[in-house]
Amino acid sequence: MRVFSEMGTHLGELFLLFCPLLFLAVAFFLPLWNVLSLGLKADGAYTLARFGELLSDPYVRYLFRFTLEQALLSSLLSLALGFPLGWLLARYRFPGREALRSFTLVPFVLPPITVALGFVLFFGNAGYLNRFLTGMFGLRSPPLRLLYSLWGIVLAHAFYNAPVFARFVATAWEAQDPEPLEAARTLGASPFWAFVTVTLPGILPAIFSAFSLVFVFCFLSFAIPLTLGGARYATLEVGVYLFARVHNEVPQAAALALLELLVSLGFAYLYIRGGGIFSGRTSGGRPQGGIRLFSRPAHALWGIYLFVAAVLFLGPIGSVIADSFLRGGPTLRWYGLVFSGTHSPYIGAAPLRAVGIGLLVGVVAASGALVLGTAIAWGLRRLRRFPLARALEAVLLAPLAVSSVVLGLALLLSFRRPPLSLLAGTPWGIALAHLLLTYPFVVRLVRPLWDALDPQLYEAARTLGARPFVAFLTVELPLLARAFAAAWAFAFALSLGEMTAVAMLSRPGLVTIPFAIYQLIGGRQFGAASAMATLLIFLTGGVVFLWERLVRRFFPTS
Repeated sequence: MRVFSEMGTHLGELFLLFCPLLFLAVAFFLPLWNVLSLGLKADGAYTLARFGELLSDPYVRYLFRFTLEQALLSSLLSLALGFPLGWLLARYRFPGREALRSFTLVPFVLPPITVALGFVLFFGNAGYLNRFLTGMFGLRSPPLRLLYSLWGIVLAHAFYNAPVFARFVATAWEAQDPEPLEAARTLGASPFWAFVTVTLPGILPAIFSAFSLVFVFCFLSFAIPLTLGGARYATLEVGVYLFARVHNEVPQAAALALLELLVSLGFAYLYIRGGGIFSGRTSGGRPQGGIRLFSRPAHALWGIYLFVAAVLFLGPIGSVIADSFLRGGPTLRWYGLVFSGTHSPYIGAAPLRAVGIGLLVGVVAASGALVLGTAIAWGLRRLRRFPLARALEAVLLAPLAVSSVVLGLALLLSFRRPPLSLLAGTPWGIALAHLLLTYPFVVRLVRPLWDALDPQLYEAARTLGARPFVAFLTVELPLLARAFAAAWAFAFALSLGEMTAVAMLSRPGLVTIPFAIYQLIGGRQFGAASAMATLLIFLTGGVVFLWERLVRRFFPTS
């Protein structure tokens, strides 16, 4: 009987591993293959002719060149702005340090459309900053003309991604053993050469990993180039959207998506190899040296840096919040419009309906992502010693390397035939897209925390006769409850702010909060857009601090 019991246990484990693979095969790999095969087919046969047509098109060559250029410049500027912040967090103790560290997670959940709106309101020709400078110096025309240019997009991406570099650098720096650095200083090395020869080699892997991740983010950026660049400064991601939804040239869109995918896969692989920000251990180390916030010789430089950082990071978000109350004089009119249920011709529905759809999609997507991500994390733990475990992990986390537009296009084509046709034109279709986009982050968050548990507790339950699932429910689940709550909240926030897949799958009346904001911006309805964006900022911002507090319960600062 014991033999049959063990066989049943192993069959149950295999079935639990098979379910995520089957789901991904139907909901992700098959739709993705439909897109890729469409890009490779011409007259019913597989060929590279369509790529030749695309690469001979001057507009496509411009899209490719501009996408690479802006991604590289954005990544370099993000590194330049984020590295000093990471150094500050790793080396100094000061009031508000933990709050500032939590702020470095904001880019992962702050919706890009709110950043784009903030840049329009703050850096625009009639924005708050230009109005201030014009009045201060008596100028006749705005001195800063950043919007609708390459540097406007680069600056917005730096706003979004500089904190990513800061977090990677701070975490890697704090994890270093301070003794080699102290030994180098004792042997007479100057602070600069001690940093170059001891500290820098230790944090270079984290810098490369961060650079790969930021490059992918900027390369696959959609909302910021679409809003701040338009057709003239479009990226490949915007080009796929324009080909598919505006020009109705789906085969060209599929071929362009495949070209984009080949580039992004390489950088996503580098990020996965480097570990990444979702490794669970956020900042267990101590600031090296424990010195004061500013030394006298450097306080002027730090003051300039912090002032520039405050203007860049607080100005756009503060402008969105202020505009929601001050446009048309101190008023709550725009919030009343959002919650009134009045139909808006700009979004094809009432703003309140967009809020309701966004919350429904977020709850469904986050719950599904938690279930799928937990099953995958469990399976990867069980197969840790399997020879092809790394390859299996890459397959199971493949959506991490696929852009939202490509995924949206894949689902858009798959929704035309069963079984996914049942989801076409419904919130459940958008929820499926968001589930696929967010569950890899659930895996990256839950699995390291799961691995950190004492395995003897689980083994003791198994020794006492508990089946694997019962041991999980009675031993591991109570210990991981906060981790699961944090993962759900993070996936919920990501879903709330995601706009790219929605742009591909939306229908009249079927919009979420970010896409409604984009349509209101297009209709020059900045007051209503600011009110909806402010709601989104506070919702997603609250989740960031919840995520940070829950994760820190597992790895308290020493």
